Parts: sequence; C-alpha cells; structure tokens
Amino acid sequence: MTNRNRRSFVTTVAAAGTLGLAGCLSQMREWRGADGEPATSQSSDGNDGDEAGDRLSLPGDPIDRFEDLGRWTPMIDAGQLEAGTADPYVGSQSAHLTAAEDTEYAAVYRTIPDGLDLSDKSLSLAVSFTGREQLHLTLELFAPNSRNVHAMQRTLVGPTDRWVRVDFGTDRVEGQPDLTDVREVRLIARRRADSTGPIDCRVDDLRAVDRPETGAVMLLFDGTLESHYTATFEQLQAYGFAGVEAVIPEAVGETGRLTNAALSELDAAGWDMAARPRTGARSLDEFPPETQDELIRGTKAALESRGFADGAKHFVTPRNVLGSTARDLVREYHEQAFRFGGGPNGLPLTDPHNAGFFAGDAGDVTKSYVDFAAEYGQLAVLHFEHIGENGMSERAFADLLEYVDTQDVDVVTATDLLERTSGGDR
Repeated sequence: MTNRNRRSFVTTVAAAGTLGLAGCLSQMREWRGADGEPATSQSSDGNDGDEAGDRLSLPGDPIDRFEDLGRWTPMIDAGQLEAGTADPYVGSQSAHLTAAEDTEYAAVYRTIPDGLDLSDKSLSLAVSFTGREQLHLTLELFAPNSRNVHAMQRTLVGPTDRWVRVDFGTDRVEGQPDLTDVREVRLIARRRADSTGPIDCRVDDLRAVDRPETGAVMLLFDGTLESHYTATFEQLQAYGFAGVEAVIPEAVGETGRLTNAALSELDAAGWDMAARPRTGARSLDEFPPETQDELIRGTKAALESRGFADGAKHFVTPRNVLGSTARDLVREYHEQAFRFGGGPNGLPLTDPHNAGFFAGDAGDVTKSYVDFAAEYGQLAVLHFEHIGENGMSERAFADLLEYVDTQDVDVVTATDLLERTSGGDR
C-alpha cells in the first residue's frame, strides 16, 4: 500500500461511530437488560458539566453498566467485588474491584450462555483507581471457550481517583476465537511498576461501538530531536507518510534538536507539531497547579505563535503520568492527548484525551500490534525517541516503515483523528 487516502480513513471512522448508535444492538440489550438504559443524571464528581455530558453522548451502545452485580463473579483467590455507590460513572453504582496486598490480582467474569456477537465492535470501559500510580487492566473475551481468547489490555498511568475511559486495543489472541460467539467476558486488574500495596479500582459503562473496516497507524516522534528530520523525513516522504512531532519549544534550535526551519518543512509536508511541555526529570503533577497551567498553556501558545496552530491542538504527555490537575488543564487547552498505553486503541475513540501509544522500536511486538490494528480496525500509535545513534537504528526504522506499508492500514496524523472527532460521532 502506498499512501492510502487519509481522508477516507476520517470518513470511515466517523461513519463507524455513527453506525454504532444503531447497529446490531438487540442482542446487546438482551444481555444487559433494562438496567443498561442510559442514565438521565450524573452524580457530582468534581468534573465540569462538559465532561459529565460526554458520558451521555458517547458513540455506540452500553452493554453493561454494572447495575446488577449478581451477573458478575469474582474469580477464586482474585480479590473482592462489591457495588461502588459513591461517584458512579453513570447510573446508581459502579463495580468496585479490590485485592489485598498478598493477592496477585483482582478479577471478575460474566458468562453469556447464548453468546454475544462482538465481531465488528470496539470495546471501551470507564475506569477509576486509587492508591497507586499505575494499574494494568485486561479485558478478555472467551469465544466460545478458554481455548479461544481475544485479549485486550491497557496500562493506566493516572490520574488516580478520577474516571477515565479506556478504548481497548488487541494485545493477544489465543487459538481461533469466534467473536460472533462470545460466551464469557473477564476483567483483570493488576499492579504495574510498584508490585506492593492493595489493588483498588472501579469500572463502569462497558460499551461497544461499530469499528471501522480499516485500521490506522500513527508515527509519533517525541523530544524535538534532530534525527526525526535527518533520519526519518525522507523515508516517510518516499511512502507518502506524515508523522507527528512532539515539540518542546524551549529545545528548538539547541544542539541535537530540531530547528525552526526543519519544523516548518515537516509542517509543510503534512506533519503535526504537537505540544510537549518541558518538565525535565519530573512529571507534570510534581509541579504546583499554577506552574502546570503555565507549562501547558505556554507550550500551546508558543506553537501557535510559530504558525503551528493545528498541531498545537494535540498534547503529548511528558513522562506519561497525568495527575488530576494536569488532566483538567489538558482538556481545557487541547482537543486530543497521547501518552503511554502499552498497546493499540479501539476506534472510534471514546476519550480523545486518553489515546495510548507504545514503543515503535519493540521489534516483533511492534509489528504484531500493527497487525492487530489492521485486522481489527484499531489505532496503533508508534512512539519513537532517538533514531540512529543511541536509539533505534535507521535500518530497523526503514524495515518497520516497509512493514507498515504492506499492511491494510492508513498512516494518519493527530489532525486526521481530530477531524473524525469533529465529524459528530461523540
């Protein structure tokens, strides 16, 4: 494939988001029952009204809002399940999963005796966790049994004590799952980074939406590094691809960094110049709230002043972690945000401020995620830092581009995704 029309991708994904409101929902309604009807009000959670309104106008259809926890069963030696009535995402309660420090993980499952057709669906879930900085969440579909598993996962890196949505992307396929006949859904929460302490998380609004026929790959370059121009630009041009550069305005023109002239050339070739504040060795949440505001607002303003207003609508999270203050500020100043997620994203995005990326230099793992994006209509955001010396070799990068070009995916920019969002599917 050479330079698949990115505009067709935008149109296709927008259509998928719209069709998800009406497509093949009778079976889902039968599974979820009357309790799955959309909520008419929200409990107070400290978020603004726009965010609360988003919860009631998402694409697709809820397949479980955890109003009847009798349908879910904790796995043996895998924590506890109870109703969380304080600050549910929607409705009157969420599912509260906990595991003590000496328990490996928290996991629950639900069986569907008559099966559920999720063959053309993307799945998303609202999640809130507390007591730790990172959590790993897995959603498994047994289709129709444990020998045939379609697994999706996401690494969560904040904010804690706040609801976020996860647009699940495929991470693992075992056997030959038949997604037209899903007989069990399993949710597993595990510790990440810090292996100590309890697990405490809530989940709500498991949702399905029609996925696009064609998946997408985004090439995200982080750090305003000179090699992003000298080692990659001509290669991308040869395929008709455009990338996304995470720009630290204070770094532009420094030794080993991109110059204004190089950024302008990338911009003219269709790249996005996304906003990436300079935080050094610290995460945003380690700064006072007023400093976080200055960093986020100032970075966007600096890009706009240099003529990169389109790219400035997008945010790349420094050191990946977002606290509650930074998340609110990012939602205020930016229309889309990216940070580490460890795998592909389901499309259409139900939360454009929580798009996950993964390492572009992980060899066969990276390629397998590109494969999943192609097969299941998902978005794979490949994250790159150094190309060449002290990083991914130019040869390996060239091989990866060649591999992407052979897959049935569109190579898109952040603006392409934003245009899809603006198309009315949220």
